[in-house]
Amino acid sequence: MAGNIAGAAFAGYLLLPNLRYFLETGAALSLVFVIQQSWVGIVFLVRRPPRTVSRHPLDWTAAYAGWLTGLLIHPNGAHLAWTASVGLGVQVTGLLLWALAFFRLARSYGIVPADRGLITDGLYAVVRHPLYAAYVVGGIGYLMQSASIWNAAVTVVTVGWQLIRIVREELHLQGPEYAAYRARVRWRLCPGVW
Repeated sequence: MAGNIAGAAFAGYLLLPNLRYFLETGAALSLVFVIQQSWVGIVFLVRRPPRTVSRHPLDWTAAYAGWLTGLLIHPNGAHLAWTASVGLGVQVTGLLLWALAFFRLARSYGIVPADRGLITDGLYAVVRHPLYAAYVVGGIGYLMQSASIWNAAVTVVTVGWQLIRIVREELHLQGPEYAAYRARVRWRLCPGVW
């Protein structure tokens, strides 16, 4: 219960800068991020209790590093006209993918590898980790909008942690049910790639 409340409180904390920016500028995308973080906060409060939770230190490190490293990105950087508009489109695509995956995952959402029940339909019938795929797409879109060496490095490190998360999560979930799912859904993150 304490972990769920802490997760909800942190989601609330993360929405504050976007709420401030929306109130100052009226930028619609900031309001979308406010709604996104509100949704995450609510899910933390109503999610299913796990059947199992990983105790492996690497799983915890990768989970929180993958979740938090992206917060180091800065809105400063090159804002070229074409990359800003294309980047916005990529970022919106990432948000849409995130919403579809998160809607289906809902009460099974977690940060650290845990078994809260296997979700195998919706986007989870296309790739095994659509939520992480959405994070990668959104991160690339943000990088396109605010291109800098710092942001590129943060994006590479964040994606690296997400890849470790995927591998570690699959190790935690291994068993007959997950093996059958892996046989049906071949790709982890991107069809035809990985």
